[in-house]
Amino acid sequence: MADRSEYIRNNVEASHQATEASRIRKSGLTDRKVKLNSKNFDKLMKQRGLSKQARTDLKNSNLQGTKLQVRHAKAGEQFITTHGTERSSGVFVSEKSLGSTPRERINKGALPHGNTAEFETKVELARNQNVVYGKIAPQRKFSKMDPKQQPRNGGGEQVITDGGYQSGAIRTNDTKYPVPVKQNIMQRASEYKSQHGQKNTTGSNQKINGSARSQISVHSNSKSKGQSR
Repeated sequence: MADRSEYIRNNVEASHQATEASRIRKSGLTDRKVKLNSKNFDKLMKQRGLSKQARTDLKNSNLQGTKLQVRHAKAGEQFITTHGTERSSGVFVSEKSLGSTPRERINKGALPHGNTAEFETKVELARNQNVVYGKIAPQRKFSKMDPKQQPRNGGGEQVITDGGYQSGAIRTNDTKYPVPVKQNIMQRASEYKSQHGQKNTTGSNQKINGSARSQISVHSNSKSKGQSR
């Protein structure tokens, strides 16, 4: 009899946990990962204002046959974004590094051909939101578009935020960023001065600094595709 009571108690507890997890479909307030079927994925992305084609593309970025998961994440939670000299869109992030080299990150992240994956930047959620977990699908079309024909087999884990930087879903939280970009701008400024034989005069400094500020402005407002993506 005692064994029977224990069995019933365990079943009740398991049922309770399953009920709590399923609340994502009702209120989206569970912080545990729960399964997200195709219909509920479409519903969530439609609520975010995505078109049917955008929803399909986003769904297809995940490896077919693997289950998507969703959980309610809180502001301040940290993730990683992989990118080149331009910052990423922030729509796709990851909990862990996609690899120790740019080539490995490009392959595992199936990154667009325009994403050189030279940098990894720490970001954090700027507000509470539902985030979707999936496994990255291969993107052979990006390999064909890449002059180096680097493989993009995917397989890494990706996290889909609620719109990335553009929607204010994430913000940069990395003391290193954007140091590489600033260094790049200073190098360009130095090359410009060398090519035009300019002295370090007030006038030339104003011209160079103005050019650098312009490039910084362009960088900060630019958007890139995918997990530069």
